[in-house]
Amino acid sequence: MIFDSLGASFIYGFLLRRGKISGIADIDIKMPIFFILGFGLEFGVLNLTDKYPIIMTYRAYIHFLDYLMLFIGLWYNRHNKYMRIIAVGIILNFIVIFANGGRMPVSVNSLKAAGIGYLVPELTKNIIPTHQAMTSSTKLKFLCDVLYLPKPYPLPKTFSIGDLFIATGIFLMVSNAMINASKRVKI
Repeated sequence: MIFDSLGASFIYGFLLRRGKISGIADIDIKMPIFFILGFGLEFGVLNLTDKYPIIMTYRAYIHFLDYLMLFIGLWYNRHNKYMRIIAVGIILNFIVIFANGGRMPVSVNSLKAAGIGYLVPELTKNIIPTHQAMTSSTKLKFLCDVLYLPKPYPLPKTFSIGDLFIATGIFLMVSNAMINASKRVKI
């Protein structure tokens, strides 16, 4: 959803509201290394598990370290009102992930409703290091990936309430930075 919200913020902030892309450079993000490390860990877990099967053994610890990096980054940026919205989403995702053993539960019905049911076999085989199929024993189901965007949306997907907060915060932060940059130019 991060890339979706970035795309939407460009459409809204740049194309519709005539903002300046250069405004993105004005976004004050302190200690971005923690966000880079957090996303880097997540990317590594998702893309290196096949090559290094030991990642599956330690996936919960790695995922925890990933979130620790994000929490530290959020702490340094607590002054930013949009980061606080993002923080709500990250906290909600953290809660549901670690209440369910370190992976985000995904509704199989939502995957099918979104038109991406082809992902169900991998999910039910329990081989995805960051996600698992939602079952009757899943805790906090309302925080899991139960929401979905079906076609005609170009990138059908399932997502959580936490993802929605994260996407909203990113959208507001980026689009407002572009809009505010265009206002400064018109002095």
